[in-house]
Amino acid sequence: MKPGKIAAEVDRMNKALSKNGYPGFALVNVIFAASLLFLIGVMVIDMMSSELKKTSYFRDATISYYLAEAGVQKTLAALKKDPNYKPAGSESLGDGYFEVSVQKLSPGRLKIISRGLAGRAKEILSVVVEVSETEDGVELNVISWKREGKEEL
Repeated sequence: MKPGKIAAEVDRMNKALSKNGYPGFALVNVIFAASLLFLIGVMVIDMMSSELKKTSYFRDATISYYLAEAGVQKTLAALKKDPNYKPAGSESLGDGYFEVSVQKLSPGRLKIISRGLAGRAKEILSVVVEVSETEDGVELNVISWKREGKEEL
């Protein structure tokens, strides 16, 4: 076939398709493309919301860890002044609070358990301390410092 005849044949086929071919084909393509864009948008929004939840929990977990550590440090400072110190209840600090308890394991050895709570996260630290009274005052030796773990509230 000659190039002129090919162009004429293509032109004739285009006219035939547009007259009685597929009149709603463009609408189907537009609906398909719009549906595809909608699904992609829903997936992006879902991923963003789950990332936001994870980030929020990570922030709360970090805050609760440092709150638990603040409880331990405050208790160690109080034990340095008074070896018979017993913490009372919980204490608010920043975006959360901490609860501290002191258990006597043996004479001169104490276990400090501190719970930091912030948002939906809870962190528990367990510290074993050796307390000895000297001429210069009270001496504290930290035997172990364990991170008991985190919990989601």
